Amino acid sequence: MASPASADATPVAALASAALGAIDVTTVLIAVAVLAAVAVLRKLPYGIGVVIACTIGSVVTGELAREFAGSSVAPTGLPHGQLVATTALLGAASMVASSAWRPVVLGLGTTATLAVAAAALITGSASIVGIASALLVVFMWWPACSIVMLYSPDAAAREARNPLDTAAMAVQRKMGRFR
Repeated sequence: MASPASADATPVAALASAALGAIDVTTVLIAVAVLAAVAVLRKLPYGIGVVIACTIGSVVTGELAREFAGSSVAPTGLPHGQLVATTALLGAASMVASSAWRPVVLGLGTTATLAVAAAALITGSASIVGIASALLVVFMWWPACSIVMLYSPDAAAREARNPLDTAAMAVQRKMGRFR
């Protein structure tokens, strides 16, 4: 006999499975292409490399972790692929988005990341450890790519034109270097 809780969870689990099923290689590559186009339109040549490095690098690193630790760690404790991809896209989009769109990108991207993490937990395809390891993989690539964007020649040229209003200065202010 099924418990009432499992009967109520079935539509939620089906929705979670559908959400996770929507995130595949094609979806991620289309998002990478769109973000690369945004970088081209914003005249950020380093942005193209950063988008590719952050997204593809994170996904490949997550899969390498799954490959190497797969025999010694439970599958749910390994980096969850869809969560790695979603979080990496959030990181890449935040680096190439204009300052006017960055809050929207961060808000929607964080919501999508939390939704994918919840869906992975609901379906049982990831545990808290798997979610944490997925986020750890991306949070290794995101800062590295941010540094490339911060110190790129384009950022230096923008700073030379207007030293009071640049991305580098904004990051430094947020980090507490300027008071």
